[in-house]
Amino acid sequence: MRLSSVIDILISESQASYQNLKDVASKVYCRGYNVLMLRISMLLFVVTCYGQTLNRGNGSEPDSLNPHLAQGLNSHHILYDLYEGLYQYDKYGKPALAAAESVEISDDGLIWTFTINPQARWSDGNPVLATHFKQAWQQASTPSTTAPYAQLFDNLIQQEKLNVFINKQNQLVVHLNQPNPLFPEQLSLPIFMPQHPQSGLYNGAYVLSNWQMQERITLQKNKHHKDASNIYFNTVNYWVTENQNSELNRFLAGELDITETIPDSKVSWLQKHQPDALRIAPYYGTFFLGLDLRDKHLANRELRQALSLSIDRDILVNKVLKSGEHMANGLIPQVNGHSGLDLIKAKSLLKQSGFDYKTEKLTLLYNNSQNQKKIALAVAAMWRQFLGVQTQLQNQEWKVFVNNRKKTGKQVFRGGWIADYYDPMNFLQLFQSDSHFNYYGLESVEYDATLKAWPTATIQERTQLQQQAETILATEVPMIPLYHYVSRHLVNANIQGFENNLLDKHLSRYIKQ
Repeated sequence: MRLSSVIDILISESQASYQNLKDVASKVYCRGYNVLMLRISMLLFVVTCYGQTLNRGNGSEPDSLNPHLAQGLNSHHILYDLYEGLYQYDKYGKPALAAAESVEISDDGLIWTFTINPQARWSDGNPVLATHFKQAWQQASTPSTTAPYAQLFDNLIQQEKLNVFINKQNQLVVHLNQPNPLFPEQLSLPIFMPQHPQSGLYNGAYVLSNWQMQERITLQKNKHHKDASNIYFNTVNYWVTENQNSELNRFLAGELDITETIPDSKVSWLQKHQPDALRIAPYYGTFFLGLDLRDKHLANRELRQALSLSIDRDILVNKVLKSGEHMANGLIPQVNGHSGLDLIKAKSLLKQSGFDYKTEKLTLLYNNSQNQKKIALAVAAMWRQFLGVQTQLQNQEWKVFVNNRKKTGKQVFRGGWIADYYDPMNFLQLFQSDSHFNYYGLESVEYDATLKAWPTATIQERTQLQQQAETILATEVPMIPLYHYVSRHLVNANIQGFENNLLDKHLSRYIKQ
């Protein structure tokens, strides 16, 4: 199928669904927002009680609610409600002291002494102790735990031991190997959250009440939380909303207060008909396609380069997505990207690679999502039209996809990274040889050495190191950058406290009505 035909199909699908969307919106308007929508497929209905229940779309089923093992954002969203680290994101996406009442930092930046807030409580009413942090960190940093974010403990480990101590004043004393001004941002992440020896206890604003697989996760306010009196919603429902069109319809029907995202094809309609609810904002992340360098075809660098140079990012951003994303030519988010299309060079590289596009195919793996499907279709059409390379599309449920992308045997796969904190290194670490997130099989001594020099480098030296690292990635092509994200939500006009921020962090405790 030609690229122009694929684009026409994507546009026609948007137009065909317009009348259906208009009808839904009309029904909602006529009936008002006090709607009882019978959902036969789920055998339940949702009633939004003001001041009582917050209903949030959350995309795919969470991969885990264990702070040590969770990877996806849809898991992290819930964990930020259930647990509270020494720091926690405020409503503007900035780290603020949480379970810690205060912190003292030595002049050399190597010793951080945290005093645990005496009002911090677990959901059974017992106090949060410094030992709950130390024991949780010891477990998370143990190799047998296989925690995805375990590398964040590297700066806390000396001679294979966690350099963390407890004194009599219920203080947690942390010794770093190198100064780290971003330590508060890292301490806000789930991997650094405390854990109680008894399962089922939480020290966050909410506790887990019910988990109905592939449907919803229900949280109830933690009555022992130190700020419980200022937390507006008693109940929070996180709904599984893999289908963006269904999620949109549920929002228009009054069933959801906040959506996880919006369908690409509905942006123009929403800008016209739901301008007060639509939230599109800059987001510190990059979408890319991963390439498994261990595959017999993709082990060829010329083929990888040819695939990258035959994708028109201008079409993806302005014809397919149309939500304000920026074209990406590298891993670190920037705003001055270009299409990256160079067909003369791409065809020459394809010929050099020896890949026989007449008999061989590539497989592109992605998770269940209408938006992901559109990207996959458009990229496959470009490779077919520009290079003659045929691509078999394969989609999987999120949990299955998350597991399979770690394994060998794949070829091209949906990638992307939303920064955990505002630092280029958070992106670059993905491709280190020993990174848990190195699903690409990249093993570059030069790249590893470049990143190894980062911790002790000056700001100017880090700029140079970043450029060196990105040059290596552009040459080796373990991934193909496509665009830099924007966050996209629909937020009920009655909702307050949902503040746009670069990391798109919106804890339920800050949201009111």
